[in-house]
Amino acid sequence: MISFTSHFALLILLSLLLLIIATCDAGCLWKPTRLNINNDIGPGLDLTIHCKSKNDDLGQHVVPSGGEYTIDFCSNFWRSTLFFCGVSWSGKFHWFDVYDASRDSSRCGNCNWTIHATGPCMDYYNYYTKEFVCYPWNDKAYLQ
Repeated sequence: MISFTSHFALLILLSLLLLIIATCDAGCLWKPTRLNINNDIGPGLDLTIHCKSKNDDLGQHVVPSGGEYTIDFCSNFWRSTLFFCGVSWSGKFHWFDVYDASRDSSRCGNCNWTIHATGPCMDYYNYYTKEFVCYPWNDKAYLQ
């Protein structure tokens, strides 16, 4: 029969392990995620992009026409990671969810986004076939 002390020690050990897993930024529990964001809004138009999550602000970057910006990260333990990006060019501003774990965790180990003036489009591999899906810009009312 296992004693109370053994149960308590096991509980402490499991609690410490979960705490380390939940707070560790050094490694991923799952495969790291890479998002490539390509500027295809028009010839000669630079895209200013600013991506954030609840915990990380990746700063503002300028992506030249035909250029690419890459984000590498690890989804959190609860798989609730959400990254969103604000994009602007020629006085226009839009935003979109570049990674929503509830939508993307099963398909994005390496996803490619192409930013068009009409909205963002993602391509990814679904096993051996390449999938392509476009999304509308998010509602601006949420940013106010």
